[in-house]
Amino acid sequence: MQPASSVTPSDPQLPTILAAAVVQGWALYGLHHAIATRTWPTTDLAWLFALYAVVVLIPVTVQLLAEQARASRTWIMVALMTLALFYFGWHHGSQVADARDAHFAQSGECFPLALVLAVWWLLTMPFVQARLAAGNWTADYRALFIHAWRNAVVLAEAAAFTGIFWLIRFLWQSLFHMLGIDFFRDLFSEPLFVYPVTSLVFGCALHLIGSIDRFVSVVLEQILSVCKWLGTVSGALLGLFTLALISRLPSLVFTGEKAIGAAWLLWLVAVVVLFLNAAYRDGSASQPYPRWIAFSLRLVVPLTVLVSLTAIYALCVRTQHYGLSVERVWAFVVAGAALAYSIGYSIAAFRSDAWFGGVARVNVVVALALIATLALALTPVLSPYRLAAASQYKAVLTGRFESVVKPYRGRTPFQYLRFDSGNYGRRKLEELSKLQNHPQEQRIRELAAAAVALTNPWESPPGLSPAEAVARLKVYPDGRSLDPDLSQKLLADMAAPEHRYTGAPADGPQSVGLFIDLKGDGTEEFVLLNAYGGRVYRKEARGWQYAAGIYERSPAAWKKLLSELSTGNVVARDPDWKELWIGAQRFQVQ
Repeated sequence: MQPASSVTPSDPQLPTILAAAVVQGWALYGLHHAIATRTWPTTDLAWLFALYAVVVLIPVTVQLLAEQARASRTWIMVALMTLALFYFGWHHGSQVADARDAHFAQSGECFPLALVLAVWWLLTMPFVQARLAAGNWTADYRALFIHAWRNAVVLAEAAAFTGIFWLIRFLWQSLFHMLGIDFFRDLFSEPLFVYPVTSLVFGCALHLIGSIDRFVSVVLEQILSVCKWLGTVSGALLGLFTLALISRLPSLVFTGEKAIGAAWLLWLVAVVVLFLNAAYRDGSASQPYPRWIAFSLRLVVPLTVLVSLTAIYALCVRTQHYGLSVERVWAFVVAGAALAYSIGYSIAAFRSDAWFGGVARVNVVVALALIATLALALTPVLSPYRLAAASQYKAVLTGRFESVVKPYRGRTPFQYLRFDSGNYGRRKLEELSKLQNHPQEQRIRELAAAAVALTNPWESPPGLSPAEAVARLKVYPDGRSLDPDLSQKLLADMAAPEHRYTGAPADGPQSVGLFIDLKGDGTEEFVLLNAYGGRVYRKEARGWQYAAGIYERSPAAWKKLLSELSTGNVVARDPDWKELWIGAQRFQVQ
C-alpha cells in the first residue's frame, strides 16, 4: 500500500479546523439551550432536526476538507451537502416526528435518523474528497479506497482522543472533590463548557492525527492486515454454515416458515465483504494469501449469493405475514446491497486477471447505489416510515388488522400506525377512524379511534365490554349457541377484574367458544379460548361453573387456530382431563 500522503492531505489547515470547531460547539450549545428552555427551534421539529443534521456533520466535513479550503469548488460542495442534510433533517422533523407526541420526544426516535445520516455521509465523503483532489469525478479506485479508510481511522482516533480527554477531566474533578473543592465538577458539567470544549478537543484531535500521515498509514496497515487474516476464518464459517443451510432449505422453502433470522445471514455476508476488501485493498495486492488459501476463498465466495437470497426470502416471508415495518424496509435495503456484493464478488472471484479483479468496480457501483437509496429513504420517495404506514394501512383494509406487526412487542397495525411510523402512520390512522364503504368499517373505526386515544405505546386500548364480548363470541361447532345460563356466567366472569383477559381486547383477536367433551364421560364442557389460553366451564346441578384453566403448550398463529376450528379439526385426547388439540396446537387443562 502506498503512503496516504500521495492522494490525501498531510497537514490540514489548523485555522479552518478550529473555526469549524468553534462554530459547531456554540451551535450545539445554542440548540441544547433551546431544548432546555423549550424555545424555538424546539417548538418546530422540522427546524430542530434540520439544524442538528447540519451542525453535527457540516463542521466535520469542513475539517476533513480543510486542505482545499481556499478552493471555491470546496465551498460549493460544502453548500450542496449542507442543503442535502438540511432537507433530510427537515423531512424527518416534519413528516415523521410530532412535537405533540411525548413518546417521540422521550424514546430516542432521533437515533435511527442519526445513524442513517452518518452512513450516508461516510459513503459520500470519499467521492467528494476524491473529486476535489483530482478536479474531476473520474478519480481512480485507489484514491476512493484510501480516503474511505483514512476517514474511518482518523475519526475513530479523534473520538478516542476526545473520550480520553473527558476521562482525564473526570479524574481532575474527582481529585479536587475529595478535597472539598467542587468548582471543577460544577464547571465541567455546565453545557456552556461541555459543548464548545468537546468540539475544540475533537477538532484539535483531527488536526494532530491527520497531520501525522505516517502514523495514520501504519495504523491502517495494521487494521487491514489483521482483517485480511480474519477473512480466512470468515471464509471457513461461510462454507460450513452454507452446507448446514442447504440441508434446511427444502423445509424452509416448501413449508413457507421463517426458519432463520435474516439479520444474522446479512451479518455473515457483511463480515465476508469487509474482510475480502481488507485483503484486496486498493487492488495493488496481487497475492494477499498463499495460493491454496486464495483458491479456497475463490470457491466459497459464491456461497454468499445463496446466503443473501435466503435472507431476502426470510424477509419476504416475514413481510407477507406481518406487513412492512420501518426495520424491515431497512433490512431489505441491506439485503439488496448484500446480494449485489455477493453477485459482483462471485463474478470477480473467477476472473483471470488480478486476484479478485473487478472488486473495485463492484464497490464503487454498490456505494453509489447505496448513497442514492439512502438519500431517497430520507425523503418521501422511499421513506421507510411512509412505506411501513402504507403497508399496515393495507393490512387493515384486507382484514388482517388483528395480527401483530412486531410479535415480540405485541403491536397491532393500529398501534404501529399510532406510535412507530411517524406522522405518515398517524395520518393513515386518522383515515381509518373515518373509514367508509368497507365491509368492516364499524369495527375498523372503533379500533382506529381507540388507538388514536392512546398516549404511549405500552398502554393497551380499552377492551370490549363483557356484553359486547359475549355477543360477538363465535361458538364452535357451527350451529351451536350459548344458553342463557352460560351467557350469564360468562358475563359475570368477564366483569370480574381478575378475569378481564377472558374477554376480547379492542385491537386483538376475539375470544371463541368451543363445546367439547374433555373428560370423555359423555358430558360436554365449554371452552372459552383466546390467544393466551382460556377457561373451561362444566354444567353442574347448580348451572354452568368454572372448572379449570387451559393453556397452550404449542403456540401457533391465532389465525391458523381459527382455521382449524372452522374445519372441525378438533379432538379431545387422554388423560383424565383430556388435552384439547386444534390442528397441531395443543392445550392442556390445569
